[in-house]
Amino acid sequence: VPYWIFVGISPLLYMRDLGVGLAHFGYYQGVLALVFASGSIVYGLIIRSSDYNQEKMLYVSIQILAISLIIIILVAVLDSFNPLLITLAFLPFIVGQIIPSTILYPLCLNFMPQAKGRVSAIIQGGRLIFAALGLQIAGYFYQGSFQNVGIIISSFIFIAVITLFFVMQNRELMKAM
Repeated sequence: VPYWIFVGISPLLYMRDLGVGLAHFGYYQGVLALVFASGSIVYGLIIRSSDYNQEKMLYVSIQILAISLIIIILVAVLDSFNPLLITLAFLPFIVGQIIPSTILYPLCLNFMPQAKGRVSAIIQGGRLIFAALGLQIAGYFYQGSFQNVGIIISSFIFIAVITLFFVMQNRELMKAM
């Protein structure tokens, strides 16, 4: 959800309020996609490793997401008008979200093997509903700077960290891994 809030608001923020031209805006958005793609490939190679442990990887993810939360809050509080700094602040979140999405999505699908299609539809639908709500909230409070957007994104990252923590406390789920 934080990613979609950022993607939805960033054209307005970067091009209208931070003065980034359309020709350069693609670089800022493109680097996010490049980092996600590269991180996914690297994580795919890590999965093949003999000492790979899903539970440890989820702990690593929580740490990365916590770091990203701190960085985004800091950039939001400083009310940065530097598009490069804002983009760089968002990169740890991009990396941190790769691990849980790769581990937990297939796990959710296998919870009800006879209903994988329905489970997938519910997950995707829920994600889109939360993204739409988050984008609506961000649009409503948008003031021409990253500050309010950063606070809203930070709130959703905080919810994600807490949710991931509780998922990891679920012994039944952790046994299934």
